Amino acid sequence: MSKRIVLLGHAVKQSLSPAFQQAAFDHVGLPVRYEVMDVPPKELAAAVAALRADADVIGANVTIPHKETIGALLDSVTEECATIGAVNTITRAGSRLVGRNTDVAGLRGSLDALLDGRRMPRAALILGAGGAARAAVAALVGAAVGQISITNRHLRRAEQVVAAAQKSWPHLAIRAVPWHESILVEEAARVGIVIQATSVGLDPNDAPALPAAAFREGQYVIDVVYAPGGTALVRSARAAGAEATDGLEMLLLQGAASFELWTGRPAPISIMRDALAAAAASSKGTKGSSEGLGGVK
Repeated sequence: MSKRIVLLGHAVKQSLSPAFQQAAFDHVGLPVRYEVMDVPPKELAAAVAALRADADVIGANVTIPHKETIGALLDSVTEECATIGAVNTITRAGSRLVGRNTDVAGLRGSLDALLDGRRMPRAALILGAGGAARAAVAALVGAAVGQISITNRHLRRAEQVVAAAQKSWPHLAIRAVPWHESILVEEAARVGIVIQATSVGLDPNDAPALPAAAFREGQYVIDVVYAPGGTALVRSARAAGAEATDGLEMLLLQGAASFELWTGRPAPISIMRDALAAAAASSKGTKGSSEGLGGVK
């Protein structure tokens, strides 16, 4: 009998995860089906209980808008999840569901690929205050980035991320800044890394989260949103001479890390990459993907 992995999210029918995860399971010969489960927030507790009771479910991915709330419904979470305040992967240990986070590894891998061996900048700007933004803080700390500014349309949420980070990394220079164009342009001008971790860009008609004046040559820009043809922010950053990438690489790498947690096997990364590229190509003309995000902007 086939086992199951589910993607828990809401309004995620455009998800690209089933394509590359199913390709991986098929390639290694495991009888596992990867399925999307659309779960509105008010039904999350019941959905988690149903997964716990179904022994055929061997794990799950978690995406928008549940990453920050699902941890309290699980039997345990890793120390990393507790630090970040977000879960994107669930593994099963008998009847227990364990929350884990592979977004940190995915984002760090995406950043390393973007730098391609070049020196890691020491300062970064993060847009957003959800699960992806929290993972970005952890990834940057792990990369020895010592100065981080974080902004959100609701400043209080950015301040909450800062407070949590200061508890985990007391020596980290992190601060919240208002979401105001002139302030963000000034912040972006002094940093070497910009990570866009809001939902801006999901709609092809969205204006970039930052104006063109925020970007320059020598910057490294990651937009965790993926949109067919690239988000407006990625296009704007590249036009200004920055090195920029969208959320596809992060999606692939976090998914590969999840696969290894579920199976105990090395992820067939080339198979997954090809399947993801094919799925992304076939999705042109649709809205973007929010799978890297932890919550609303």
